[in-house]
Amino acid sequence: MQRFGFRKMTMDDIAREAGISKRTIYTYFPSKEEVGLSSIARVVDHAQATMRDAADQPGVAAERLQEMLVGRVMARIECVGEYRQSLDELFEAVRPTYMVRRKAAFEVETSLIEGVVREGIDDGSLGAEDPRAAAELLLRATNAFLPYSLSVAELGEVEAIRRGVVRMSEILIRGLRP
Repeated sequence: MQRFGFRKMTMDDIAREAGISKRTIYTYFPSKEEVGLSSIARVVDHAQATMRDAADQPGVAAERLQEMLVGRVMARIECVGEYRQSLDELFEAVRPTYMVRRKAAFEVETSLIEGVVREGIDDGSLGAEDPRAAAELLLRATNAFLPYSLSVAELGEVEAIRRGVVRMSEILIRGLRP
């Protein structure tokens, strides 16, 4: 994908790059779209692992929440940095199936955030009448920084994105302070 972009990439290209036969590729991926979806799934899995790591750290929930929100975005940005040229075409090609999988990923991330919001209510660092709704809103707000929400040109420099996400998360979390 990095070299040719998603549209121009073929299963032959993948097999050649991996040093295996095209037939072997098809035992793992029934289509080029599944290759793209698998690539997206690896990015999502990495982002969720980053969120879990932040959630599991000791300390005040509000601080861990910020780490989770920033980590959620930055893990994705860092994973797709090499593929900026093919992101738009990848998401366009796999959109219907991706949207179903995205819903499941959003549910996992909502639950992770909700758990830390509840811990923040318990430790007094956060306040929310409805922790689930707060978690959903926090995720929707940070979605503005995710690669599928931004065009290739809008992704910008990694450090500029990080600064923006940190600032946005500060504002959001301030709204949850008791």
